[in-house]
Amino acid sequence: MSEKLQQIQQGDVLFQEVPGIPEEARQMPREGPIVVARGEQSAHNHVIKSDQASLWTLTRNGVNELYLEVKSPVTIIHDEHKPLPIPTGIYRVGRVKEYDYFADMKEPVRERQVLD
Repeated sequence: MSEKLQQIQQGDVLFQEVPGIPEEARQMPREGPIVVARGEQSAHNHVIKSDQASLWTLTRNGVNELYLEVKSPVTIIHDEHKPLPIPTGIYRVGRVKEYDYFADMKEPVRERQVLD
């Protein structure tokens, strides 16, 4: 792990380097390539084909957490993005969410009474 923890993003998938995998986490079984994230809008998945990576999962307070352990540099691929190298390390996997500030600012127009 580097001195400064890394963040790597491919589309809506965010990898945040962490010091380690929580003890309660369990390694996910693997058959073939690792599907790190399934496409929400398309059928395209974020995939790692190398055997140098593994996924770990943990449910804490009703929230599923996902961790990626990379033993030797790997590449994550997706049909709509450039291949992205991921260095050796441990990463918490999350999703980037779009937030629309203007949508939260919408208010109905209020009529004003004009006094003569």
